[in-house]
Amino acid sequence: MAYRDLPTACPGFEGTDSLCVARKVDEHEGKTGKQCGRRAQDHMPAIFHEWLMWLPLYEDKQPHTVRAYSQGVRRVVAFAIADPKSKIQSPSDFKVADFDQAGLTDTVRKIRADGNVSKATINQTLAALKSIFDFCIADYKLTEVPDISRIRKVAKLDVPQVDPKYYTADQLRDLYAEAISQDNESGRVRWPSRDLAMCSYLAVLGLRASELITADRGWLSLEHLEDRDKEHLEDRDKEHLEDRHSQPIWMLHVIGKGRRIRRLPLSAELVSAHDRWQDEREDRFGPSRPDEPMFVTNDGDRFNYARLRYWLRLLNRQAGLLDRSLHSLRHTAGVQLAADGVPMNVIQSLLGHATIK
Repeated sequence: MAYRDLPTACPGFEGTDSLCVARKVDEHEGKTGKQCGRRAQDHMPAIFHEWLMWLPLYEDKQPHTVRAYSQGVRRVVAFAIADPKSKIQSPSDFKVADFDQAGLTDTVRKIRADGNVSKATINQTLAALKSIFDFCIADYKLTEVPDISRIRKVAKLDVPQVDPKYYTADQLRDLYAEAISQDNESGRVRWPSRDLAMCSYLAVLGLRASELITADRGWLSLEHLEDRDKEHLEDRDKEHLEDRHSQPIWMLHVIGKGRRIRRLPLSAELVSAHDRWQDEREDRFGPSRPDEPMFVTNDGDRFNYARLRYWLRLLNRQAGLLDRSLHSLRHTAGVQLAADGVPMNVIQSLLGHATIK
């Protein structure tokens, strides 16, 4: 089931249809056309409006943030239209895939040079671009997008400091306990063995939501650890690897942002959770091929971002926890690694960050 097949009620815009978010936002878009002499209002493509609906539904963005994000993307489109070399000649021409690293960097430089656009506004514009890129990666399988952190650096913009939410040790135990619980009334969404394995991939390995969605069975392989990999394991896992030449370990080859690959060793506990899930999956759907998803929904489909976000929201609620984003689980992995004394450069490598920030 694709995002557009999901219910369309929008928090903050109750009682109206799904396009109300886009329409309410569009009412505020008088300023964006002044750079090119054309009005952007009412002419942005369907994918833009789907993203606007996605923001309050699955990212819990408030109406004022949705409006600001809409203005941010429209601002970039307006500046791009003003460039004769741009592929975008009108708002309806806008395609996310048309933004490459160099072109978007040049556009942001022009916005930065404009005396009417504040630094805070540019930061919010870049946050909007990152959000729509994430949406397209999750729901439209876009594989390569510009690196916003590099654009911030080139444009000499500071990254807004945000204190990300994460799960405490007690909250994570509650989440795991609920994940494996057989006593729930959400059989169409929940699957205990899979839920525990997915929670572990996100909160222990620190996978991005997009990486969990795109992960295939073939990403996992049995191989010998190199010394540099062995250093990342906890002491209890090293005990199982005294002779690494005769005892290989399962490694996950994650294809992350920019198609960069990082190798993550699985602990004994995670291997056990993974095997239990795959055994139950095979019982229901039969053997799976290497190019099939690592995790599937209860009807055998690959997850998309909307269904994965709904799954975590439901799991949090049934565990008696406040709702948190999928990124909170990834951040939890980083916090736990730091608490265990893992060096920051190693955490950076394990999580696939281009920089330590």
